Amino acid sequence: MKGIIFTEFLDMAEEKFGLGVVNRITSLPSLSTGGSYSSVGNYPHEEMLAMIDALQKEVDISQKELIRAFGHRLFQVFLDGHQSFFVGSTDPLDFLSGVETVIHADVRKIYPDAVLPDFDCFWISDNVLVMDYSSPRPMADLAQALIEVSIKHFGVDVKMERSNGPTNDAHSARFTLTRVR
Repeated sequence: MKGIIFTEFLDMAEEKFGLGVVNRITSLPSLSTGGSYSSVGNYPHEEMLAMIDALQKEVDISQKELIRAFGHRLFQVFLDGHQSFFVGSTDPLDFLSGVETVIHADVRKIYPDAVLPDFDCFWISDNVLVMDYSSPRPMADLAQALIEVSIKHFGVDVKMERSNGPTNDAHSARFTLTRVR
């Protein structure tokens, strides 16, 4: 997993809960890195999951809520750092339908070693987009949060339904997005 995900997560944790909490969650004996991350490095996703679990215990907020808050922050980081992906987009469904073919394709050019989740997107009608998420990492909740904040960013009324993917766990999910008119 790219280091920027780790550094942004730790920045969020410090801003919301303080340096003491961050020091405790980065001091877990299971972290092979010793809790030290660079935004350009690659790290085992298991370390992120361990820190999320530890943070949840520290602050007594559910993992889903923490991941959702992180997804909202991460979207802003992507928006600030990669504005070109958003230029010309006025509709969340059109934007989201290009996550795999436009955004992830560009990310893979810049970071050929990046292991990104896959989004198989297809239209059921002009107003319904299906996004099938799959990943070697169990981060469907993060994908959902990023989709939610994308919808909010564009200010278009979209209903989202999430159902289990083929693995029936957080490694896959189906998001059905319906533009409300």
